[in-house]
Amino acid sequence: MGEFQCYKFKTIDRPLSEGERREVDGLSSHGQVSNTSAVFTYQYGSFKHKPETVLEKYFDAMLYYSNWGTRRLMFRLPTKLVDEKALKPYLYGEEYYCHIDLLKRGEYLLLDIQFAQEEGGGWLEEDDFDLDDLTPLHDDILNGDYRTLYLAWASFAQQEGKYDGEEEDHKTPPVPPNMKRMSAALKAFTRFFEIDDDLVSAAQALSPDLAAPSLDHEKLLAQLPEKERIDWLARLVKSEPRLDVQLRKRLEQFAQKGTAQKPVPSTTSELKSLTAQKGQERKEREAAEARERHVQRMKQLAPQAQALWKSVPFNLERQTGKSYDLATEALKDLKALAEYQGKMEAFKERILELRKEYARRTAVISRWEKAGLFK
Repeated sequence: MGEFQCYKFKTIDRPLSEGERREVDGLSSHGQVSNTSAVFTYQYGSFKHKPETVLEKYFDAMLYYSNWGTRRLMFRLPTKLVDEKALKPYLYGEEYYCHIDLLKRGEYLLLDIQFAQEEGGGWLEEDDFDLDDLTPLHDDILNGDYRTLYLAWASFAQQEGKYDGEEEDHKTPPVPPNMKRMSAALKAFTRFFEIDDDLVSAAQALSPDLAAPSLDHEKLLAQLPEKERIDWLARLVKSEPRLDVQLRKRLEQFAQKGTAQKPVPSTTSELKSLTAQKGQERKEREAAEARERHVQRMKQLAPQAQALWKSVPFNLERQTGKSYDLATEALKDLKALAEYQGKMEAFKERILELRKEYARRTAVISRWEKAGLFK
């Protein structure tokens, strides 16, 4: 299996200028560049530039994945729009295999989420992951929705000690609200970083459901000092990027009346225990669903039993590989039906008769032994 690496970059707030597009196009001969994105793929060799530098200079989001198991998502966030203090609890150390980091780069903060599987990954193609599926998370984070970061933190923390044998019990960051309302982007994020479904269920159990506050924006705007309102209008005329985000946050200050969310206290050991509980509940639910499907299947097979028995010698006499397979499948269904109906003795008698009758058909007997029909 050869090497494979893919770097995907995308702008969110603006297109690249002609000059920027030429510069990005000149970064590598392995690229496909448009005025809003760039994709660089490698079967051999590697990208010769630091991805974080390219992101800082030209783009708002970056996705990287390789077939040896490394996956990375980065967002460029305007410093003045980010609550850095609120983000800090979700940062995850400096582990070699996984980390969540916040890099200060001029007027931007680069949010870096990276995971590397020690045992490696599998074969990948350029189209396996789409950065467009994940870019809505950029705005979620700007708007104070940290569900993405909590799931990444929890996933990385649960794997602590997997590689070096050292494991500590840590306090978790605040559990964001509305984890049960998984957006398409959030689901794409859990797939990309292979976050365990049982862990997601545990996080959902801890997460409170909160309705978005209903704000009277006109009333709140009227409460702003006149000088400040004029300043907002002036910035609007200048087409300042992300002005809507800034104004919305400013107006929300007037709406807060002691309703701030209280963090849900938890530790990594408690989260791991809850994850195991959710896993057990899932297995029991899946087992119950499998039993119900089996019952329905047996009810469908029961009226067909006589026809299935007749189909066995018919297919065996055709003496083709496909007909032998059809006869074997029919017998597997008949055995399952006999077990369900409590008629295994009768089935064993008939299958032993067939074994004697077709003893010289080694290809048939071999299929039946592999299918466990004589057990």
